[in-house]
Amino acid sequence: MAKKQVLGTFAAFLSNFIFGLSFMFTKTALNVAHPFIILAVRFSVAFLFMSVLLLFRIIKVNYRGKNLLGLLFMALSQPLCYFLFEVFGIKYTTSALSGIIISLIPVVVIMLSSAILKEKPTFMQIICSAVSLFGVAAISLVSKNTGKNFLGGILLLIGAVICASVFNLLSRRQSAAFTATERTYFMFLVAAAGFNIISLFRFGTGYVSIAFSALHNTDFLIGVLFLGVVSSCFSFWLYNYSTGQISVIRSAAFANISTVVSVLAGMIILKEPVSLLQLILCVPIIAGVFGVNYYAK
Repeated sequence: MAKKQVLGTFAAFLSNFIFGLSFMFTKTALNVAHPFIILAVRFSVAFLFMSVLLLFRIIKVNYRGKNLLGLLFMALSQPLCYFLFEVFGIKYTTSALSGIIISLIPVVVIMLSSAILKEKPTFMQIICSAVSLFGVAAISLVSKNTGKNFLGGILLLIGAVICASVFNLLSRRQSAAFTATERTYFMFLVAAAGFNIISLFRFGTGYVSIAFSALHNTDFLIGVLFLGVVSSCFSFWLYNYSTGQISVIRSAAFANISTVVSVLAGMIILKEPVSLLQLILCVPIIAGVFGVNYYAK
């Protein structure tokens, strides 16, 4: 396997491993602040962190003379629209259904990449994607669930799946003109501006004081620093790097690894109850992801 294939595969895995840990930090932050506050602060931290790196010339970006329209659509799809749809979709559905719907992202990516990017999956990749999807769906169904499912919530989650899938394709396409750093930095510029504007509309002039008040809470501060620096800057950069090295079918397959990581992190770190069946069901998820990459053309 070529060096860039190995690096791209590892980047996709590490990115989704970190995404899996982010659920734990999001939970602690949600005990303190509204989701909009978390998103606004998270992506402001991410944008400021990368801006500091840019100021000290640790990273480089160059947008001069390049067409930014495709990059704008990419940034709007992920993280801006994706997180908006996901937050409210999860709110109006059970965790079982939301987990199943979100796990459809690799499947939708396969269909879109075949039609648009002409990156067609092998038969075994389709089978392995189905195995991984089965594992996520089963874990979601055997987990403790409360609440009701509303049609609006289901439609919002479907919107989140479409946004994440479109982001995968656009990141792959834009990799020809923009580096992983340029794509990631532009994403955070759009996300920071978007979520801060939304928060201003939601909370009015009191938004700034609410945000600073939340930052005085240690759990919230640690949570948004992890989400902003590690889960946003490093994870999205790694993922944007991977889409430039390997097919989106392979990179998107790793999305379901985050489910395994979140289950294990909840059990080991947060001491959440996890059944033996849930642990067993992690096996087909991992096997499916491995298969998608092993059986690539």
